[in-house]
Amino acid sequence: MRPDHHLTWGDSVNRRFALILAALASTTSLVLAACGGAPAAPAVTDPKEILTQTVLSLKDVKTIEMTGSMTGTLQAAELGGTLDLSSVKINAALDIPNQKGKVNVDAPTVLGTKVDAIFVDGAAYLKVDGLLSSMMGAGLTPGKYTKTDIPKSSGEAVTNPAEIAKGVDAFKAALDKLPTPPTKGPDEKCGDQDCYHVTLKVTAADLATLGSDAGAFDGEMSIDVWSRKSDVRPAKVAFSMTSSQIGTIGMTFEFKYDVNVAVDAPPADQIAP
Repeated sequence: MRPDHHLTWGDSVNRRFALILAALASTTSLVLAACGGAPAAPAVTDPKEILTQTVLSLKDVKTIEMTGSMTGTLQAAELGGTLDLSSVKINAALDIPNQKGKVNVDAPTVLGTKVDAIFVDGAAYLKVDGLLSSMMGAGLTPGKYTKTDIPKSSGEAVTNPAEIAKGVDAFKAALDKLPTPPTKGPDEKCGDQDCYHVTLKVTAADLATLGSDAGAFDGEMSIDVWSRKSDVRPAKVAFSMTSSQIGTIGMTFEFKYDVNVAVDAPPADQIAP
């Protein structure tokens, strides 16, 4: 049964988690916004161009697997004080042409939270276990998936060439507006791949320049992108945030492409009525 309401948190908790969720969402969007095999790319030295080509390289990706981990602590008095994020693990697999995927977040030291999300056959299934489930309000049944229909237009947006082009243009425009441009470090190894390494530092003032509401964020965010020199696809992305109100948080995601992705809807007895 599709819930007819939005899940809500306390406003203060929501602000503290907003940047973590936004960073995770932006990483997933980087994958979905443009997503099979790409030809070898010529060497690039301009960091803005590397980032732009990295986004554009994803337009032909068919399947992708992502593994992530977190570090640091989150200051959240409403949740009992400081939360240790070092145990948080994130796994995701996406099949872009068939518009299906799955995401798992395991955070035992964050109120015993475990999140399982499945996207398949035009529907999303969400299960949240742990104390966080009760804090997110009605509509979630512990141990059960809640089913929600996915608007058809949301799937078309990530495969429509015109929408992809608009997204790339918007990304380039955002880079041009930043007071501090991205910088390129020495090339590095990513497993068996040679990679470009580009770093982007963003402050709350920079976010205001882009028209974004920084909320409780009063510090600095650093984004590091390692792009494979062979096809400019991202091999690894790392985020770090430091704020007096939020704490010090780090996230690292690694990517594999052209993998087998098996996604099925949960059994009927695991779906909440």
